[in-house]
Amino acid sequence: MSGVVRKFRPPNRLSMLVKASGGKRVKEALEAADAALEPLRAPSLAILDAALADIEARFGPAAGAGREGEGFQDLYALSLRIIDVAGFLPESSVDQAAVSLCALVDHCAEAGAWRWDAVDVHVHALRLLRGGALEPDQRKAMIEGLNKVSQRRLEEA
Repeated sequence: MSGVVRKFRPPNRLSMLVKASGGKRVKEALEAADAALEPLRAPSLAILDAALADIEARFGPAAGAGREGEGFQDLYALSLRIIDVAGFLPESSVDQAAVSLCALVDHCAEAGAWRWDAVDVHVHALRLLRGGALEPDQRKAMIEGLNKVSQRRLEEA
């Protein structure tokens, strides 16, 4: 036996592509992606606004006694609709408020009873966050407060 060891190293295609010249720069690729998403912005924001209006009409304080008959799954589905399209408002924290509302609905469904005060707080917060007039520290404090409210169990309320 000879002491010769031969190693075979196949070419790495990704490495070659990275080293090759040409192609788009990251900035150009991001700009192209933003441009491709732009036609979806207005319809997505319309969906968000419609879901928020539906939540306010069916589950908000203005719904009055009629909201008692609403199902947990309906509010959950409307909140998910907001989460789905909230990417067009990345700095607004609307998605985080909707996630907190989903957690609240989960707790209410487990208990079999609504916590209308907590739902009302979430509805008002969603409207404020959608308006976009809050500073980053105000949004952060609001989300922290909503998370505390949503995690509180019915027995503790």
